[in-house]
Amino acid sequence: MRHHDEYFRNTVLRHPVTAPDREYANRDVFAELLAPCRKRGIRLYPRMLDPFRSEFAEIIPNWTRVLGADLYGRLGPFACYHNPDHRAWWLATVEDMYRHYELDGLQWGAECVGPLSNLMFNGTPPFCFCEHCRARAKQDGIDPVRARQGFEELYLFAQKLRQGHKPPAGALPGIMNHFFRYPEILAWERLWRRGKEELMEQIYGAVKAIRPNAEVGQHVDHAGSTYDIFYRSVVAYPEMTNVDFITPILYHGILGPRLRRWYVERLQKSIFADLAPEQSLDLFYAVKGYDRTNEPKLDDLDNTGLSPEYVYQETKSLVEAVQGKTKIYSGIGFDIPWNNHHFPSDTETIYRAVHRAYDAGANGIMLSRQYDEMRLPNLRAAGKAIRERA
Repeated sequence: MRHHDEYFRNTVLRHPVTAPDREYANRDVFAELLAPCRKRGIRLYPRMLDPFRSEFAEIIPNWTRVLGADLYGRLGPFACYHNPDHRAWWLATVEDMYRHYELDGLQWGAECVGPLSNLMFNGTPPFCFCEHCRARAKQDGIDPVRARQGFEELYLFAQKLRQGHKPPAGALPGIMNHFFRYPEILAWERLWRRGKEELMEQIYGAVKAIRPNAEVGQHVDHAGSTYDIFYRSVVAYPEMTNVDFITPILYHGILGPRLRRWYVERLQKSIFADLAPEQSLDLFYAVKGYDRTNEPKLDDLDNTGLSPEYVYQETKSLVEAVQGKTKIYSGIGFDIPWNNHHFPSDTETIYRAVHRAYDAGANGIMLSRQYDEMRLPNLRAAGKAIRERA
């Protein structure tokens, strides 16, 4: 889109200038799409994904100035949601967009998780302890010194687990002991997550102030919708109902290898260090309410996705949680890359997954991940199911 600098006076951040040799560099895509969309009765929604990672410092001017700080004061891997420049940049972007383009809605998302999740899954030093987070913590009655101290002790304990050390009482009791001695750890995790949700609420308000009839919703990534036990616990779905819709990512196919590589193998090095990999997977199925006789075994996960019943179970859980206060658009994914090839997607399974989402009460379907990855037979299978339910 074409940006207008006057909207960005209250932030140090600016959008990068696209190199002239890049595809679409001199095009105004929203302006070009409007007439074809109107002609076909199609509504036009941008999908905006938060560029939260530190590597965006090479792309977005001044990005390092909104990165958070880890518990040792070093620049963290993610932008801070309490940083006023970060929030102002997002709100400026939204206002610029909706004052200059006739858009019908917006889907916003940030595929990042909090300090506790990053520590348990990836061994990342806990964050964010920047001046803005410390000030917000004090405002909310949380002691930043105690939070930092607790996180440091937990971090050092987790590092020993990752190095193969087996504590006498076990990994899980050892981790839980830190939570009981330092409840500020859990409070800090919620502080971080609430900052993210507050930004979503501000974006929602900014769009509605300009275009009240626009439909504004939130994308919940695969970790948040399915396998990150901390993320899903910190802010429950009913707390996210101040949007017009929620799109949970429910990629049944690619969830097979993601579960093995991103859940079982990573948590084997931390909170589930005392469990065998098969036990960890069985625990996941049990906690989530999946029928393990209907889902892949550990050795099959690399090549086999979960069944359409996974889509049904997660959609049903979300629909019941929000109690009609917002719409649910299930994100059905297929033909998603994995290890430099497309993970195999079965047309019949896609067809059934779409139906099962509707059976669970979904208001709509978000065909995912990206159109240029999708095979036409699979798109037709999804379209057939959608038309049958229309």
